Amino acid sequence: MKKVVGIFLLIFASLTLLSCEGKGKLVIKEPPNADVYINGKHIGKTPIEVELKEGKYTVEVATSPFDMERKKDVWVYFDHTTELSFKPKPKGLLVINSKPEGAVVMEGRNPLGKTPFKDKVDVGEHHIVLKLGAVGASRTVNIEYGKTTELFVNLEKAVIHFNADPPDAILYVDGKKIGSFPQTLELDEGIHKITVEKGAYRDTFTLKVKKGDEFTVKYVLKDVQLPPIQAYGPISFTPDHKYLITMGKAGIYFWDLKKFKPQISLYDPKDVRNFDKFINYGISEDGQYVVGIKPIRRMAYALPPELKGKKVDKILVWDLKTTFPIMSKLYPMEAGFTAISKDKTKVYYITKDGKVKIADLKTGELKGEVELGHIPTSSKYVDGKVYIGTKDGYVLVFDTATDQIQDKKQIHTDTVSDIQTTRDKDLIITASKDGQVKLLTKDLSVNKVITVGKPVYSAGLSPSKDKIAIGTGDKMVEVQKVETGETLYTIQNLKFIPISVLFADEEVLIVASSIDNPNINIFKNGHLMKKWLQTIQ
Repeated sequence: MKKVVGIFLLIFASLTLLSCEGKGKLVIKEPPNADVYINGKHIGKTPIEVELKEGKYTVEVATSPFDMERKKDVWVYFDHTTELSFKPKPKGLLVINSKPEGAVVMEGRNPLGKTPFKDKVDVGEHHIVLKLGAVGASRTVNIEYGKTTELFVNLEKAVIHFNADPPDAILYVDGKKIGSFPQTLELDEGIHKITVEKGAYRDTFTLKVKKGDEFTVKYVLKDVQLPPIQAYGPISFTPDHKYLITMGKAGIYFWDLKKFKPQISLYDPKDVRNFDKFINYGISEDGQYVVGIKPIRRMAYALPPELKGKKVDKILVWDLKTTFPIMSKLYPMEAGFTAISKDKTKVYYITKDGKVKIADLKTGELKGEVELGHIPTSSKYVDGKVYIGTKDGYVLVFDTATDQIQDKKQIHTDTVSDIQTTRDKDLIITASKDGQVKLLTKDLSVNKVITVGKPVYSAGLSPSKDKIAIGTGDKMVEVQKVETGETLYTIQNLKFIPISVLFADEEVLIVASSIDNPNINIFKNGHLMKKWLQTIQ
């Protein structure tokens, strides 16, 4: 009998233990009258008390379909009451899919699920990362209250949206014509050659993409101009043709035409406010020294007593190795042109009243003076000689080896407005207000006459000497074939009289104004030069 009773008691105890098998309580009171979900199943409204088996749960409380809070990994322990409080936040629905599916969806280091993914998330900006094996992609999404935000990510290719201004440009990818803009393309991972073309304006870029990328690339066609520093002429190239030289608001500038940025800037360190601008410059034959003429007018208050009331020029000489002035001196004169001797020991100031003043390059001390007998209107240094054009149509050759006028000849019947030379220095080019351009040999023999029929202010030959650009007083530039006189193109409606025309190569022509109306334009085959700019977002 005792044995039977023992067995009964054992069975009763076992049943009792099974009936309260590891349960605990979960209590949620706040907020009131909110829907409660456990592991996605609706179990009632707050306040609520529920018995659950010991374990880990996901608990969600919602006061409306898009106001909710979710708590993951909530532990309920045996014979223990867990009390929770919730503060629902506004949500929006985020739907994410990918190609292929099965990508892990993360925000920061927090995994949210896998694609296809659909869940409510907090309102605001989220940085979402998708990973599938070695391929990863990130996107930023903005979730709005109560709204659905959809995101699709191609993890097999890159999705690129192409836009352009103007949109009627033509897009080429890896040599294949795609068509006008806008375009959305799927590209394989790697580097692609992108070409954009509109009329004469064509540029090629490289675009590196990887699987999962999606971004917008925009191309904008903009005028190619030097930055807004009020650049003006006369202009020239350095002897090695590496830089274009101009003057500007604060000094003398050396431009890299590939980058359209000044690589060297020469300025007067004692004139930090740039009251007075440079009107002309000269450069030594080897490009080491640069001399600049700066008429002092507005800074008259700073002049020494002996120079007050006089017209004064400030002359600076810079060593391009340091870009710092090695000489800076004031002179009671009005110079229009300047040059440096072949041996780099002397600097010359050609004054507006018809004198050549000779000074020591490093000290500025005047060494001598030569009368020209004519009023100078233009000048060009070529191989140790200074060719000087005059108001009455003469060209004088001043030899820097002897400091004497070596030759003199009347070439035109009116003002010689410009003197230039060819790149190989074989010919001298003169432009005159008598309506003619003449090509001269170095001994001033006339090689060719080009009759324009209206005042000419500038002229220049292309490097091959096949083309000549002629700038006229009606704000035009005409480019002709030298051999036949055929007009290749005409540039009209300039905003200035072109006092300098300079070929960078056979296609690119640079046209410059005087200081009175600072302007420099760059043309390619007669079209104002424009460049496509690529931006990626």
